[in-house]
Amino acid sequence: MFWIGFLSFKSLLTYCAEEDQRFEFMERVLVADVAARGRGTRHSTLDVIGVGPRYVAGYLRKLGFEAEVYPFEKIVREPSILRGFDVLAVSAMITDVEAASRVIELWRRFRGRAPVIVGGPIALSREALRRLDFDLAFLGECEIPLMNLVRKCGSLTAAINDGVANLEGVYVKGSDNFSLAPWAPREVINSVDYDTSCITRYDFWWACRVYVEVVRGCSNFGRPAVTIDGRKCIGCNRCREGSLSERLHCPAGIPPGCGYCSVPYIHGPPRSRDVDKVVREIRDLLERGVRRIVLSAPDFLDYGRDLVVSPEPLTDPRDPPPNIDAIEKLLSRVSSLDLVAEGKAVVMIENIKPCLVNEYVAEVLGRYLRGTPVFIGVESASNELLRRIGRPCSFEECLRAIKLLRKHGLRPYVYLLHGLPLEREDDLLRTARSIKIMEDAGVEHIVLYRFTPLPLTAFERAPRPPPAVMRRGARELYLEVKKFNRKRKRELLGKVLKLVVASRHRKKGYLVAYPLTHGPTTLLKGEPTLIGCIVEARIVRVLSERLVEGDVIAIIERAATTRR
Repeated sequence: MFWIGFLSFKSLLTYCAEEDQRFEFMERVLVADVAARGRGTRHSTLDVIGVGPRYVAGYLRKLGFEAEVYPFEKIVREPSILRGFDVLAVSAMITDVEAASRVIELWRRFRGRAPVIVGGPIALSREALRRLDFDLAFLGECEIPLMNLVRKCGSLTAAINDGVANLEGVYVKGSDNFSLAPWAPREVINSVDYDTSCITRYDFWWACRVYVEVVRGCSNFGRPAVTIDGRKCIGCNRCREGSLSERLHCPAGIPPGCGYCSVPYIHGPPRSRDVDKVVREIRDLLERGVRRIVLSAPDFLDYGRDLVVSPEPLTDPRDPPPNIDAIEKLLSRVSSLDLVAEGKAVVMIENIKPCLVNEYVAEVLGRYLRGTPVFIGVESASNELLRRIGRPCSFEECLRAIKLLRKHGLRPYVYLLHGLPLEREDDLLRTARSIKIMEDAGVEHIVLYRFTPLPLTAFERAPRPPPAVMRRGARELYLEVKKFNRKRKRELLGKVLKLVVASRHRKKGYLVAYPLTHGPTTLLKGEPTLIGCIVEARIVRVLSERLVEGDVIAIIERAATTRR
């Protein structure tokens, strides 16, 4: 485990300032956003623009580079743009090896052996790295390794030529050094201006959910009871009852957090961004035409909690309670932005821990986010399984949070998992039979995931389970979730939704639109001139769990010519 103590922040910031003063333009870096492109085609979450590549570009600019973000699709359609850059930086998920390879192949065709850098979750998979033709990989958070690299070598090209095999967090192709980068201090994260100029390079960006980081890291430093490679909890309970600093380290060597999640280990405890920085970024995105903003965080309710316990790290998922003052200040400022206040743009949150939800929290969220979804990681209705995998919340706490959030006007979505390595058939059956309980509590939509082993987690060596339909308990759960989601979609029939029209559909005469406040992808009959417009449409047919059809009844905002 790596941790830059809070006591070292001041000296680190002084070092950053000194380096900023003497860094000059070095190289032009193309940051390729390959996340969720898989084998080269996006099959889900087509309307999502993540935050990672935009942050990397902003940080590179802070260090003196010229950096631009290009999405995978733009690079593949116009590969000649690669000629204008000196370095390729690929940001991708573990499942994006083929898409990443395609971008690198194009780079080699146009730029030969010019440097290729890899970052993001894909860089933490040794198997993925073996399959990629790259020069350097950043393992974990890039700030400190990149700063050290530039300080030592002066440029990325020089680093590759000179070799940086001993730098922490930097992996050189073929070397034995595979060490995770230290976590970046909050002050460093807050010193970066995230790139917003790249947004218009994405397909139908005006209809996308654009993620804006408000918290990095996770406060759950509890551990699962066992790991797959034989390490077992020794019962010291340090990760749940020790001091906040003591919870960083496990005597048994078990990675922190839920057994299937790598966020606490890779990104550390939560660090909140300053309100002014967040509001400035959102304002800029809105001025560029973005209409759907997601305040991104592993847990939105961690926002500002780190400030309460500072200078200690926030490693307790339950105490202190949410920093309501910080949350309300942020939501109030964002909600006051003109387009949001006028209802022509929407701000949403994503994940929250149910154990942090109380009546006051739900009331504040409902006051500013009414009508928008909020995601809760329920994972299972079996408290015994939740304990075994390291979850900080019980099923009963999840139900209570769902009811409170629904009561105050939010739309609870929940995540469920199947195929976990410590799962038993009765755990799955218990969850399947609890779907009705969650429905009665007010759940609007259920997302069922299949467990995937990730590097640097307690369960990284577990085999990936077969699809849900191939196992009895998982099959029953899958069918119950499918039935529930279809039922919820039928309840939309006759309702009027506010939608952003994104693009043409492959079916002649139809357009693809996304609900402004999130929801099922909607097909509309209409002319291409509607693309880029915000419309009201009445839902007339359910086509699948994820797809409905609607009829346009009004145009709320016409498209700017720059959107098409």
